[in-house]
Parts: sequence; C-alpha cells; structure tokens
Amino acid sequence: MKVKNPLYLAVLLFCLYLFAAPTLAAELEWNGYFETETRLGLENSSKLTWHETSLNLQPEVNTNNAHFYGKVSFRDPGVTFANISNPNQILIELEEAYLDLYAIPWQQVDIRLGKQLIPWGTGYLLNPTNNLNPEDLRDLFDFGRHLGSNTLKVTSYLGEVNCTGIYIPTFTPAALPENQQFQSLLYPEIPILPFEVNKQTTEILLPPKNLGESNSWGLKLEKSILGCDFSISYVDGRYTLPVPKITLTPAEEAQGKVDLLCELIYPQRKVIGFDLAGAYGGLGFWGEVAFFFPEEVKTTSDLSSMIGQKIELVTLEDTPYTKYLIGFDYSINNLYFNGQYLHGFPQERGDKELANYLVGRLEFTLLDGKFKIPFNTCLEVRNFNKFSNTYAFIFSPEIYYYPEMNTEIILSLQLIDGKPKTALGKLKDLDTIGLKVKYSF
Repeated sequence: MKVKNPLYLAVLLFCLYLFAAPTLAAELEWNGYFETETRLGLENSSKLTWHETSLNLQPEVNTNNAHFYGKVSFRDPGVTFANISNPNQILIELEEAYLDLYAIPWQQVDIRLGKQLIPWGTGYLLNPTNNLNPEDLRDLFDFGRHLGSNTLKVTSYLGEVNCTGIYIPTFTPAALPENQQFQSLLYPEIPILPFEVNKQTTEILLPPKNLGESNSWGLKLEKSILGCDFSISYVDGRYTLPVPKITLTPAEEAQGKVDLLCELIYPQRKVIGFDLAGAYGGLGFWGEVAFFFPEEVKTTSDLSSMIGQKIELVTLEDTPYTKYLIGFDYSINNLYFNGQYLHGFPQERGDKELANYLVGRLEFTLLDGKFKIPFNTCLEVRNFNKFSNTYAFIFSPEIYYYPEMNTEIILSLQLIDGKPKTALGKLKDLDTIGLKVKYSF
C-alpha cells in the first residue's frame, strides 16, 4: 500500500498503536448515525428529486495528552437532483480523521493534525469569514456544509488571547451538484459578447500540485471582552468555486464568428475577517464581516482579423469587496426564534454580484419535546429599491417527531418562488415534499 499523504500516515499509525496498546484501545468509543432521506417533486409527485441512505461511524479515543476523532460515511446516493447514479455504487468518504496533542511541545500549545473542519465564524449556517474548508454543495439546500481539509492546526494560549495558526498543504475544490443545471448557478455568467459563438469549449484547470501554488494558510486571534467573544483572522488561499477565464479566437470554418474557450480556474484571494458573539439575558447575537482581496481574472483576445483590434474580458476584478452578516436568536418557554441578515452567498464575488439574504427560523416545541414544528425561510433581495423585480424566497415548514430519544423522523415541505434573475428564483421548479429518518447510536 502506498500512502501519498503523510497526514493519513500519521492517523494510520495512531490507529495501529491503539490495537497494540490494550489500555488505550479500551478507551475507544464508537458513535454514529443511520440516515435515509427521500424527496418528491410537487409538480410531479412520482418524480424523485433526492433519495439517499447513509451510515456514519465516528470512532473517538481520549487519553491524558491526546484525542483521536474520526468520521467515516458510507453513502448510497440513489437519486440526487434527478440524476440516477449507479445502483450498485456505495460512496465511502473519510469526512474527518484527526489527532489532538495537548501541551506538546509546550504547555500552552495544542496541535491538531489530520483531516478536519475548521470552525471559523459565528454565523448561523453561513459564514463569510470561513474560507479555508471547501464548500460541500452537492445538496444545494443544505446550507453551510463544508468538506474536511488535510490540515496542521496549532493553537497557542497566550494569557487572555488565543492564537490559532492553520496550514493546508494541498488545494481541494468545492464539491458541486451532479446536475450541470445546478452547477451553472455557481459560476458567474459569461459576459454578453458582440459576436456570434461558433463553438464553445470548457476546461477545468486545477492549481499545480506544489506547495508554492496549492497551499493555503490562516491566522486567528481570539479574545473575550465584556462577556463577548471577538476574533480577527487572515486567510491566504484560493477560491474553492471556479471562475471562468474566457478566451476568444476567430473561427476558421465560420467567417464572422468566434470560438470560445472557457477555462474554469481557482484564482488567489486574501481575506481579512472580524467576528463577534455574545448574549444578553435570553437574547443571543453574533456578527461577521469579511474583506476580500481577489486576484484579477482577465484575458486579452486578438481579434484583429475581425474587428481590427484586441478585446479584453474581465470575469473577476481585483477590486476589494465585503461580505457581512448580523443575527440573533431568542427562546422563551417552548418557542425559539433565529434571524439573520447576510450580504453575499458563497458563490457571489465582487460588489456587483452580492445580494441580500434574510434567513429565519421560528420553532415550536410540543408535548414535552416529542414534536417540534419549525418554519424556515430564506428571502433573497438583489436590490431593495427594485424589490418587486429582484426578490426570491424559500419557505420550508417541517414537522419533527421523536418516538424515542435516539430516533428522529422529519416531514418537510419546500416551496420556492422568485424572479428569474435571482439565484433562488432559478430553482423555483424544485418545490418538494420530503421524509427523513435518522437514528443515532
């Protein structure tokens, strides 16, 4: 067996050590859950839009100076967004596998090594400052999911300030939906051209596999002031969602037309982030702001034979832009409310693309926790001054039933509507009813 990544090798050696040391192996705990979910389209009740079953195993070991955690998922994708996968295909994913070493090499330093999720940001589901782990967008409606990254994380406790350093040696792109229709929602639109396109070719170009161009790193300082948690962070890496780089050439076989080459690349970006979280009485609140400094994506195409000049196409400007959010939650008796305003979704880049989103959840708990009835909504507004022509929304009421402590049964309804030029409005034909069953052990 050839191990290409030293991070995996470290985790493998630790697992072998557990089997060799009975006193440590006795501390091994196995947790996990079984989950199955089915969604049907409302327009055609017999049409499956999602059907997936998964088994997730979570081994964990705690000792005096070390902690190991892993998460392995076995997924039978079945049907995902109307794409029928190989019925015999089972996807095995190592979602997380890391080792914590405490007070090593110094008393005030902890090290985490392996595949891990890096929890930066305080927002609900979506975090503008979380720019290290790539997005997991295979289910477009499961907001906030990320893929684990092979990471070295070092945390130093300096009095009242915690300092965290992150180093990721390899680049991993975001996971996209199987259906190309939904993938296109995640790319910026190709600029309108004054030429008729004869042939279009699309290529995906990943960064070179070397430490100089595929790595990313980040730093974060955290401190509590007057009962609130504050942090400032810096990330140097790449966009994990692709940006089109457009090149035009005169078509040889069609006079007056052009051939278009669309290269999907992952340009560099630097991000400075601030976030806070706190509570006052029963009211919790949080906020984030992230300043993006992107690399310009520009091409110059020589069309002298057609128009007597060259033409420049810019698909990502190097002008800085800002994403931010503010939110709060409140609970009283059997009622819980969560509200958040967000400026900019993950796939949006540049001030011209950023839209406004209002995300909320109103939840009722009934019969001593046997039932929960949440009403979830997400409202998109691209321009408040032109609200009637630039809005879209998702409304999703649910019923949670807990027949016993470890079992969760969820019946959901999803309704989408909006204008066609909005991100959510392009999904308005995906109204569904769903059933999910989850058993934890």
